[in-house]
Amino acid sequence: MTPESNLASQPTSSASAAAPQGFLSRLIGVYFSPGETFQEIGRAPRVLVPLLALMVMGALVGFLMINRIGIQTFFSKQYEQAVQSGQMTQEQANQALERVTSGPAATFVKASFPIFGAINWAVIALILAGAFKLVSMLVGADNEFKPLFSVTLYALLAVFLISSVLVVILLYLKNPEEIDINNLVASNLNALLAWAVGKDGLPKFVMALARWIDLFAIWAIALLAIGYAAVSRRLKTSTAAIALGCIYGVVALIGAAWSALRG
Repeated sequence: MTPESNLASQPTSSASAAAPQGFLSRLIGVYFSPGETFQEIGRAPRVLVPLLALMVMGALVGFLMINRIGIQTFFSKQYEQAVQSGQMTQEQANQALERVTSGPAATFVKASFPIFGAINWAVIALILAGAFKLVSMLVGADNEFKPLFSVTLYALLAVFLISSVLVVILLYLKNPEEIDINNLVASNLNALLAWAVGKDGLPKFVMALARWIDLFAIWAIALLAIGYAAVSRRLKTSTAAIALGCIYGVVALIGAAWSALRG
């Protein structure tokens, strides 16, 4: 090989080494080598494909859920809880159930589940990335929004993919009447406590808070912490994890208090 041909081949080799990974390679990498994968995502952040994938998955799960459980079953459980907590009478619950399960309202409700499922995850990803950008400014870390957003999308997508598969399996294994719509996968402390002491064995606030102590939430926080540290300067993974844990803890306390007040 002549010196000229050897030199000519170097730019091509360098360009190939620096070429960004594809969507599937990145998603698989989040499972098996998150640190290196998030660093690669930080060098060439892409948001469109993971965002669309997350939204499509959310829409699909919403569609399958409402079609498997059914509007009647889904809302009858909600109104039954409202009656038990004294928020409405049985007559009011029956009237509300009739309105929501008949006519144009039923069509609208059925269509809203996949729409909400799609929008929900996109909004969560935006809020998470934006919130951590503010946290980064407070702790003196240096990063940009697009890499943070890309990391958020891939981390959520990796976790949501596994949880969604479990949700769909359980939807079709269980009788729709037996499905707990508030705890589909039972991957949290609430499910363990309900099994050990019963659903009413502890105060409502404790049981509601236990629902937030979830394996998938912990996994998501771990992935986000690794990812945010990988695309930031002057930020340790432990610092990112503590910040995310504090944010999640505040949201959990507010959510549990609201659930307890609603009964």
